[in-house]
Amino acid sequence: MLEGMDPAPLSTCRLTDAELVLTAESGDLWAEGSFAAEGEAPCDRCSEPVVVRFGKAFRSLLVPKGRGPAGTGHAELREEDLDVGYYDGKGLEVNDIFWEQVALELPLKVVCSEDCRGICPACGANRNREPCSCPGGAPQGPFDALKTLKGKKE
Repeated sequence: MLEGMDPAPLSTCRLTDAELVLTAESGDLWAEGSFAAEGEAPCDRCSEPVVVRFGKAFRSLLVPKGRGPAGTGHAELREEDLDVGYYDGKGLEVNDIFWEQVALELPLKVVCSEDCRGICPACGANRNREPCSCPGGAPQGPFDALKTLKGKKE
């Protein structure tokens, strides 16, 4: 488990593999590495537990706080400048580097499969396990009454 990390929407998250190489260059630090992680979350459609696996390779530049990357002044922002982070100049926590990279890759939506049929909104049956015997139409919603107001005048 990564310390101090909120892995939402996952309930748990841990690194299963990690690699990091730090290279110092004029006070700046290049962080190059990769990670593989896995976590658990309930499916957004049927609420069944799902194991989620993800990872990526990354490269970012870490510079001391209060200063931009070496050799830069008031220049145009380039694409490679978007992966710039800051450290206090005394050291850095490797865990923080991985936390940031994992946080950027957390899934927004978790489903057990693309074919997941979800839970019936009327009876609550898990449609993946059992057929639902509810009528085919959509259930009455709280705003359906507003549909009848169109065109009516008092």
